[in-house]
Amino acid sequence: LDQFKRGDYPGAIAGFSTFVRTYPQSPLASSAQYWLGNAQYANRDYRGAIVNFRELLATAPDHPRAPESLLSIANCQIELKDNAGARRTLDQLVKTYPQSEAAVAAKERLTRLR
Repeated sequence: LDQFKRGDYPGAIAGFSTFVRTYPQSPLASSAQYWLGNAQYANRDYRGAIVNFRELLATAPDHPRAPESLLSIANCQIELKDNAGARRTLDQLVKTYPQSEAAVAAKERLTRLR
């Protein structure tokens, strides 16, 4: 996480990837998956980021970062010019996690994407 905070995204990607592979059953694995996706996003690997955010959602849908993961997937889709996919993801976020802060941001983004 320190590497991520310093802006060393390739180093953070390597560290988080190693952690997730080595300790998949760790209680911290889902958080590492989330930060791996963020590091990939920051490194403009949008497709890779989507894979990791979706993995977090599949393995830990109740994780505190799950709503943010959906929002991040939508951001990746927007960067990839997949506005229709982003709208579907944002709709899913609002329906699945309606009380989250991420849902508030999703609603704002949906008005801009329509």
